[in-house]
Amino acid sequence: MRRAAGAALLCALAVALGGCGALEDLRGGEETIATVPMPPEATDVAPVLEPGRDGCNHKRPPAADEPRPAFDEAPPSPLAGLGPWTVTMATSCGAIRIELDPELGGDATAAFAALARAGYYDGLTMHRVVPSFVIQGGDPDGTGAGGPGFTVESPPPGNYAYRNGDVAMAKAGNEPPGTAGSQFFIVSTESGAAQLEPLYAVVGHVVDDDSAATLRRIDALGVDDGPPVEPVWIWTARLAEGG
Repeated sequence: MRRAAGAALLCALAVALGGCGALEDLRGGEETIATVPMPPEATDVAPVLEPGRDGCNHKRPPAADEPRPAFDEAPPSPLAGLGPWTVTMATSCGAIRIELDPELGGDATAAFAALARAGYYDGLTMHRVVPSFVIQGGDPDGTGAGGPGFTVESPPPGNYAYRNGDVAMAKAGNEPPGTAGSQFFIVSTESGAAQLEPLYAVVGHVVDDDSAATLRRIDALGVDDGPPVEPVWIWTARLAEGG
């Protein structure tokens, strides 16, 4: 991978990070901060999370303390319909809508969708934010070293060029290209995308403006390469068919 600080930058705790039309760089542009929408499952605890000065509400969701599904192998693919398929994450800083790309991501996209459908991502964090580069989440341990108990392999084409808004699967540096468990990262700028080699399975793309605004708020919480200055929670991640 091509990053000034070298591969070590993307290998914190032995985890190395790593389409569609590109978003504008996620750190740019003006936005209006709105109330962070909450999923229906959380309404009995916090029907509305009022954002703070950073546009986020960092309250810990109930799902963070609930048991997580365990897997001995990749769950069956739920992508049996016509699609298109999306995964929408309700986070501390707003919603992120991911348009899945089964053709490009293959088994990795299917596994990502299956984990979302199983509620695996509910209550996890975006545990790593590298400003103007990537936002990483999906680790059940919250350390950068955890996973769901299985991996699949879906390497991207050798000539693939990552774009701002791509959602790809993180992997350990010694794992084959395209190895995917549960950890994912979202590319946050075009300049960041240019630093990635085609080693990471691409499961989907973030392409809408509201999601880009959420990612900008999360990106602003990054300092160097590590946890954000305030916790960013994934309250729920929901799979849906039909856009």
